[in-house]
Amino acid sequence: MEKIQRILAATDFSSRANRAVQRAVRLAVELGAELHLLHVLPTLPLEVFKHLMVDTPLETEQMLYDQTNSTLQRLAEALIKDGMAVKHHVAIGRAHVEINRYAEAHHVDLVVLGDQGENFVQELFLGTTVSKTLHKGHHPLLIVKQEPKDQYKCVLVPMDFSQPSRLALHMALKVAPKTTTQVLHVLMPFSDKMCYPIETVEYCRTRVLANAHRAMEEIITDCALDDALVTVGIEHGYPPAVIRDKAQSLNADLIVIGKHGETELDRTLLGSVAQHVLYEAACDVLVIQGSSG
Repeated sequence: MEKIQRILAATDFSSRANRAVQRAVRLAVELGAELHLLHVLPTLPLEVFKHLMVDTPLETEQMLYDQTNSTLQRLAEALIKDGMAVKHHVAIGRAHVEINRYAEAHHVDLVVLGDQGENFVQELFLGTTVSKTLHKGHHPLLIVKQEPKDQYKCVLVPMDFSQPSRLALHMALKVAPKTTTQVLHVLMPFSDKMCYPIETVEYCRTRVLANAHRAMEEIITDCALDDALVTVGIEHGYPPAVIRDKAQSLNADLIVIGKHGETELDRTLLGSVAQHVLYEAACDVLVIQGSSG
């Protein structure tokens, strides 16, 4: 299994971003990865500020850039631990565009952002840096919600047997190779109002459950390493709610979930399991991009 070699943490120097940076540092040390720090100067506020300085707009832009770069450089120098390699860069533009562009150009294996704490319903319609980075990019994206006090100790991986969820399990084992990983498959409950004989309904339930167990065993055999601490579970219910409750009962500090490809209309009006988990879970969430099927 290939190791994570480059981790990108984007920061706006806020407290939420600082949590993300600290988690990125911990992961870089644990995994022996190179850490990249990125700050994006937003174009619109910069343009407004430049126009206020009528006489020296170019000098003003350079001054702002230099000040920001100095701040980021000091942060990078303060984070160097145990010989860990740290690089930093200041970009100008739209945050999600520059984050994805940098990740692509530098072959980043993991992008780390701080949770922005927006309202879920509002987010569906307006979007944030996190959701836009997730929607427009294709790199694994870790959203840090909690203060990183220690290594991840319990990881939950929702599994629907699709390629994105398989990739999620692979990534979970990369990010936390020495941690207990719980793989969870959620079966939607059969309706009691189905117009079939009870024997037929029970037969279908039994077959679906047996197929799920068999598929879980195959997934673990294919994805898990011999020394990985992986356990499996199958539960019934509404997937986002079951995943959220399971994370709470396990006291999981990280959920790793695969995100299917979807249309903008689906994302806006219907949401997705990954989208709900991202905004409802109390712990950190790592989202793996993938296409349906």
